[in-house]
Amino acid sequence: MFRNLIKKPELSSSFDAYFKLREATIEELKAKMIHPNEYFGAGQGLAVPTKIIKQADVVAMLNVFKDRYTTEIKKANWEYYEPRTEHGSSLSACAYASVATEFGNLDFAYDYFMKTAKIDIEAKYKVYVGTIFMGGSHPAANGGAWMTAIFGFGGVRADQNHVIINPRLYKKWNKLRFNMIYKGDRFSIKITQGGVEIIADASNKKDRSFLVSGKLIDCAPGNTYQISNSNAL
Repeated sequence: MFRNLIKKPELSSSFDAYFKLREATIEELKAKMIHPNEYFGAGQGLAVPTKIIKQADVVAMLNVFKDRYTTEIKKANWEYYEPRTEHGSSLSACAYASVATEFGNLDFAYDYFMKTAKIDIEAKYKVYVGTIFMGGSHPAANGGAWMTAIFGFGGVRADQNHVIINPRLYKKWNKLRFNMIYKGDRFSIKITQGGVEIIADASNKKDRSFLVSGKLIDCAPGNTYQISNSNAL
């Protein structure tokens, strides 16, 4: 799996011989279901001879190794696999949501983020696959929702020298607030439509560098910093 290393905006095969499978739609397969809990996969599943997949796979790879691939590659693969993904796994929606934030499809990202965030509140997800019970809570999906909010809509990442914040706050949100620890030092972050606020905890051991929308900020212990959206690149 993932043997094709993508070097230009081309599609990566979900697995060997994937592109040789038959085209189909999710609606087509659902119309053929005999039982409402029928499983699309397994040896004789309806999706087996088709390009319909259960969950994010290539898109999950692009999300995990996000720094290795260009925005164009992410967008091309996302747009190809999304309509061919049945999302039969609770871990699928958050991967598609997170990658969508990276090429600007924030409406889709928000819709799938909400599906992930509300998975244990609405309890509308699959409970049975065939006769097998698979209900319960979804802590990994809950973590995926958090990651989509902070790394996706918040645009937060870090390297050895900086905490990098390039906000992509969704239009329905007034603010996104969270705490973080970077190299043992604590910070409170608030992202609004107007900019970013960073509060460096007084117990921090040294100044830490933040790169917010292209502006370099050295955050000293005990200080508060306001970065306006006017500084964005």
